[in-house]
Amino acid sequence: MTTAKLRMPGLIAVLVSLVAGLTACGSGPGQINSAVIIDGSAISVDQVQALVDKVVAEQPAAQQLARERKLDLVAREALGQLIVHEVLDDAAERAGITADRSEVTAFLEQDPLGQELPTDGSVPPEQLVQQLVFRARDAGDYARDQVLLTMLAEEYLGRASVTYNLVQLDNAEDANTLAERIAASPADSEQLMNEAGGQGGAQLEASTGATPDGVYLTAPEGSVFVLPAGQGQGGFQVVHVLDRELSSQADPSAIAAVPPEQLPLLGLFALREDTMAADIEVSPRYGVWNHAIVGVVPKSEAEVSGAVLAPSDSARP
Repeated sequence: MTTAKLRMPGLIAVLVSLVAGLTACGSGPGQINSAVIIDGSAISVDQVQALVDKVVAEQPAAQQLARERKLDLVAREALGQLIVHEVLDDAAERAGITADRSEVTAFLEQDPLGQELPTDGSVPPEQLVQQLVFRARDAGDYARDQVLLTMLAEEYLGRASVTYNLVQLDNAEDANTLAERIAASPADSEQLMNEAGGQGGAQLEASTGATPDGVYLTAPEGSVFVLPAGQGQGGFQVVHVLDRELSSQADPSAIAAVPPEQLPLLGLFALREDTMAADIEVSPRYGVWNHAIVGVVPKSEAEVSGAVLAPSDSARP
């Protein structure tokens, strides 16, 4: 078991790529023709399908996905972006930030989607679908979301300090079981991790650089993560967030150290607290909502894609 303190933010450069087919059938959420219901408000299947159809019609890079019957990836990404769009306003209001028209216009003037996407299969489809859906959405909505996500990231960069316990286990079943036990009894976190065995180490500190610890900066205090250990490592990490502090002033050098195009990713993680507080019911035809990556994943991949658990009500002080 490792106890770590992150003084300055790191950033996950890439999310775990997820490849699986959609559930072909199954009843959806409570409202007819709903792809997802968020706190009683529905996003329809027609809205998602319209984006998928637009991607196929307008983007040559999507035609190979269609031939390979991988448009489920596009549909899942489209739904995830629509969910983020719905939740983002509440998160921005909570953080006290707004994206005015001039900022959105300035973002679009940079022509962020001007580069033509490759059609030769050189980019894995799991990495391609985000850019495809960006191009199919309303330009103003897309730009506003990116501006707000960047602003949310800047709320944490150079301000957040997170202390957590971590242990790495060999398989998802053991990791998820341990996470559930910690969420039920957070005061016993260290003991439970030691009893679980796995790989750990002495106390350490992560202070600078682009490290995977960035995913925890915006995590609710007391939450418990299960995440794949990373490319080439194998296994699963269980992380218990012990403490999170935000200083009154940000360190400008921390923001400058992160490439601008990566800021929306950290901003996406900053939505986690809001999505965990919301009631998000995804239709089984698309998959399930995953708080760890803040996106939709196939139901068949749910156990190995990661999870975030809040302390149980009985375990709260």
